Amino acid sequence: MITTPRDGELAKGKHAVRGLAWGGEGGIARVEVSTDGGASWRDAVIEEPREKWLWVRFYAPWQVDQPGRYRIMARATDEHARVQPQIPWNFQRKHFDGIVGVDVEVK
Repeated sequence: MITTPRDGELAKGKHAVRGLAWGGEGGIARVEVSTDGGASWRDAVIEEPREKWLWVRFYAPWQVDQPGRYRIMARATDEHARVQPQIPWNFQRKHFDGIVGVDVEVK
């Protein structure tokens, strides 16, 4: 889950993509961030503490030099190598573990 930046406008420059991840049945082993709607992914830094049953914080620096609309996404992998799926939104809001993107516009 992306917590920063949220939907809205940003200036060009350096930003921190921040968020939270939780594995449910296993601790978080890896978090990846995409700033191009899932076309490419790069590793984020998982912050301490990294407790198995708790949410973990993560961040990834992001240098953006071109104005435009960007979709920021994060996906987690747990200690059992299960990768968070990129599936359609579950409108019933139950048992949903998909990736939810955040749209931002860079001016």
